[in-house]
Amino acid sequence: MRASADERNVVTSPPSPWEPPGQPSGQPGTGPPAPPPGPAGWGPPPGGGPGWGVPSPYPPLPKAGSARTGPLPLHPMMFSDLLDGSFRLLKANLGTIVLVAAVFLIPVNLVAAFFQRDLLGGHGFFDLMQDPSLLEEAAGPGPSTGPLVGSLVGAFATVLVTPFIGGATSRIVAASYLGGELGAGPAMRATWRRFLVLLAVFFMTLLLKGAGLVLCLVGALVPMTLFLVTTPVVMLEETGPILTMARSVVLVRPRFWPVMGVGVASGLLASVLGNILATPFSLAALAIGYRWGWILAAIGAILPALLTTPFVSILATLVYFDLRIRNEGFDLQMIAAELARGAPAR
Repeated sequence: MRASADERNVVTSPPSPWEPPGQPSGQPGTGPPAPPPGPAGWGPPPGGGPGWGVPSPYPPLPKAGSARTGPLPLHPMMFSDLLDGSFRLLKANLGTIVLVAAVFLIPVNLVAAFFQRDLLGGHGFFDLMQDPSLLEEAAGPGPSTGPLVGSLVGAFATVLVTPFIGGATSRIVAASYLGGELGAGPAMRATWRRFLVLLAVFFMTLLLKGAGLVLCLVGALVPMTLFLVTTPVVMLEETGPILTMARSVVLVRPRFWPVMGVGVASGLLASVLGNILATPFSLAALAIGYRWGWILAAIGAILPALLTTPFVSILATLVYFDLRIRNEGFDLQMIAAELARGAPAR
């Protein structure tokens, strides 16, 4: 039976072209009406550019640093800028800074830990728990003075090496911040020439902190803040002890409270980081006993010191540059020096 003409037309007629939703039937090729214009100030810029809004009329802020560090702020810095810059500088100069710190910190902490090998009679914590008589034996009539001697040796040596590490770190970081690079050898030689001044400033500042602590519980914060940038001043301006401390006070005084906040925050951060790194080794040494665990105790003292001691010096050096930028236009001096050399301003 043959299909009717209507049925053949239905089967063989081509399908109608696709039309977008809302398109009136029978008018292919014409799009929907354009939407009404939005409020002024919205939408992409004229010309179909990729950006939104109007370009900033202000020039970009000047930058310091180098390809190793990445761009560092050569303008007044917030705490986040100081923290980020400190980590960048530490990462860029990690090998040099750790080498300088390790030369002094490793022997000092090894000797101090070795003297503590008789702590608790050299027995481990679990041994003492199982046999309390070992503790009575360790605290007999002639207790060992080794732990006390080790603590005194470690404290005295730390007082001597901390200013040296801080001075060398400041010299390395200052060179890196200004776009250069300084090796461990030149930094240590430059620090050795200024070591007596560094030591004198360190002891005078320590005495003032002690006096402030005696007079008031938080009195040590005042000298800590006023003399926060003494080490960079000694290394970069090469002044004597008294002029160094006076120069630090002049730089810090207009920004006393922000600098105090930076000092307290950096101290707390270094303390927390140091405890996180040292605690596992200290617990392990206590568990197995200091007779052989003194090696673990030494590692637990060396590892955090290699990072926290230079970190505080790096942050103090950046605070020094920040204060000079705010108070003395150090950024303009650096831009003018680059232009005088024919270099393009960054």
